[in-house]
Order: sequence, then C-alpha cells, then structure tokens
Amino acid sequence: MFESACLFDTAIGPCGLAWSEAGLTGVQLPEASAEETAARICRHGAALTDAADAPPEAARAMAALQAFLSGEPTGFDGIALDMQRHSPFEQAAYAALRRVAWGRTVTYGELAAAVGKPNGAQAIGMAMGRNSWPVIVPCHRVLGANGWLGGFSAPGGTVTKKALLEREGVYPDGGQMALFE
Repeated sequence: MFESACLFDTAIGPCGLAWSEAGLTGVQLPEASAEETAARICRHGAALTDAADAPPEAARAMAALQAFLSGEPTGFDGIALDMQRHSPFEQAAYAALRRVAWGRTVTYGELAAAVGKPNGAQAIGMAMGRNSWPVIVPCHRVLGANGWLGGFSAPGGTVTKKALLEREGVYPDGGQMALFE
C-alpha cells in the first residue's frame, strides 16, 4: 500500500492527514511542533507531500476538519477510510461510532452493545486508543459511565478530549466554558 500525507493549518495548529487509494489512513492532531506532527502522520511510511497536491477526497477531509476544529457543526459522512490496519472488531466499533452525531455522546458500554459485545467496554476503550482518525471517527464522544471522560490517546489527553467536546456544546463535568475563554 502506498501512502501519502500532508500537514495543513487548523484553528488548533498544524494537523496531519494520510491517505492511500482506498481512503484516509490517518489523522494527526497537533503535536508540540509541526515536525513532530509530520513525523507522527508519516510513521507508517507515508510520503510527505504538499497539502495543495492532495487528491479531492483528502482535500474535502481537510476542509471538513478545519471547519470542525473552528467550532462549526461538521459531519464526516462519505469520507472513505482505509481500515486495513484495524481488526474486524475495531472496524465495527469505528463504523458504529461514526453514526454518533455532533453534540452527542455514547458510553463505552453502549458502543460495545451496539457492536454485539455487551460486556466489551474495555475492548471498546482499547479500540478507541488505536483509532487512526481522531475527530473523523469521533472517539472524543465516547465517555465512561456517569459521564466520566475516560482516556484519550491524542496529544493533550483528556484536556484535548474535553476541549473537543466543548466545541460541540458537550460539558461532561456539568460545567460550561467561561465567557471569555
């Protein structure tokens, strides 16, 4: 499989996107530097290219990610994902999670039940930790029972998860953003 990748600017900093002929292979939220973001998105051997040279499907995904990270209600329906690095269970979990809409959440247990594994909350947590497409496969929308944030493997951990949820008007701790944040 030949992969390409690029960096592109967003409201939260430079993000990365990787793709193959079959679809997107990865999304990278900003690391501490653009160089670290590039290294992370290329870790599976993708060739770094200029964002302007991305194919139309990748360009559409970049535009949608830019809109989402600017706080615009955005869906990622129809964006093809190349899931060959993921198990059938992970693929099923990601497909079910992609149906959870902007501003909504699901618990690890509910998502496990949705894919036919009613006692599989921990397995869902592991699948979320392996998610190659944060935001497009909205693992930030998966919470523990009683609204507990759970984990988040993207840079910034649960602070990033909480900020992504707040962009969607979801405040798992019951609070709300300060007026001038």
